[in-house]
Amino acid sequence: MILKNVTFLNKNMKFKTRDIEITDGKISFDPNSHNNMMDCKDYIVIPGLINGHFHSYSSLAKGLMKEMALPDWCNDSEQGKVQQAFFDYLDEVLSEEDFVHIAQKSYLDMIKHGVTFVSDSDPGEAPHLLKDAMNELGIRGMIDVYEDIGDYVQHTDDNISFGSHLLEEEDLTNEELLKIKEIKAEYNPVMMTHCLENEWRSNLVQSNFGKSSINLYDEHNLLDEKTVLFHTVYASNEDLDVVSQKESSIVHCPLSNLDTGAGVANVNKMLEKNINVCLGTDFAHTNMWDLMKLTYYLLKINQPVNNYAAEDIFKMATVNGAKAYGLHEEIGQIQEGYKADLIFINKNSLEPLVNQGDFSTSLHNMLFGEQSDLVQHVMVDGKWVMKNRRVLTVNEEEINEKYSQIVNGFLNHLKQLT
Repeated sequence: MILKNVTFLNKNMKFKTRDIEITDGKISFDPNSHNNMMDCKDYIVIPGLINGHFHSYSSLAKGLMKEMALPDWCNDSEQGKVQQAFFDYLDEVLSEEDFVHIAQKSYLDMIKHGVTFVSDSDPGEAPHLLKDAMNELGIRGMIDVYEDIGDYVQHTDDNISFGSHLLEEEDLTNEELLKIKEIKAEYNPVMMTHCLENEWRSNLVQSNFGKSSINLYDEHNLLDEKTVLFHTVYASNEDLDVVSQKESSIVHCPLSNLDTGAGVANVNKMLEKNINVCLGTDFAHTNMWDLMKLTYYLLKINQPVNNYAAEDIFKMATVNGAKAYGLHEEIGQIQEGYKADLIFINKNSLEPLVNQGDFSTSLHNMLFGEQSDLVQHVMVDGKWVMKNRRVLTVNEEEINEKYSQIVNGFLNHLKQLT
């Protein structure tokens, strides 16, 4: 396939215009074919977005955790009882197939927003089925299978891989840390965890060990370039120095952190220390553009107005996400030999576009564009996943109908408790 007249975002977050050939799912800047051409003059093409942290089952929990800190979830309040009923519904009522339908709905929604890779945590008892769901929809991903990595490491394919898990602060013991070290020594997977997400978890590890979880991981040689830490809202300056020295990555999740009252991670300081920061929607959110906008504005608080720009946000959502999951030589950029994971942005929705010398409004206008028809097409591995806002790989109506049935089942479950 030849993409003609492509205005695309390059690895330096600058726009270039040229023809691109997609061959065997990869990008070539030296087109030598004249077959199957597509004129891209009405689009801006950027790398597929990377959602660095997500819980697919959480789509069913939209609004249930509002205005409640995470340590208070499932308390004796009316809201807490609803939350407990939700988790009971997951554990006791839903089948593996139901979990897959929820995941399909979540992945479908993300494709509509231009996400082509997602890191899915806490997959329940059926991570192999989530892999099937990702493959069916045509996206890439990594599935966190915790201590069961030995059962799944051989089942990685070209698009879907499996990672393992460090321990959250409430689960940290010397004995469990030794088990994690053994897993790392044997399989050397990407290892991820919710880290210093809130004050409760930060105080807990300080109380039990007299140090932060980051220092504890470091003492056990569990931090390196294959470590991905979610949140780190309560990471100290010294903690961030360690993360930087070990070349670990941090997933910034401000939508979730503000939902739960955890606070705001010091991303400004992380970037100053050259930490690789990417983005994750986390819990009950699938809209990467909302996340990216919020990240932009949070970086502006009490900072010189020109310190950060839309380019920094798009780098987090593409290049940095690929680096966090060890895919920085394959995806996250539009360059020679990289996999053709591309999203096609409706140029008309960004008008007026001004590109005068080094000054451009394109990325800024894209970040703040009208979302309803912003992402027109999505391609993964050089194959169309979505064309003209229609996902081609699955039956959208069927997925939405099955999801509605699960939602109604949960609402009926709640009624039985009153």
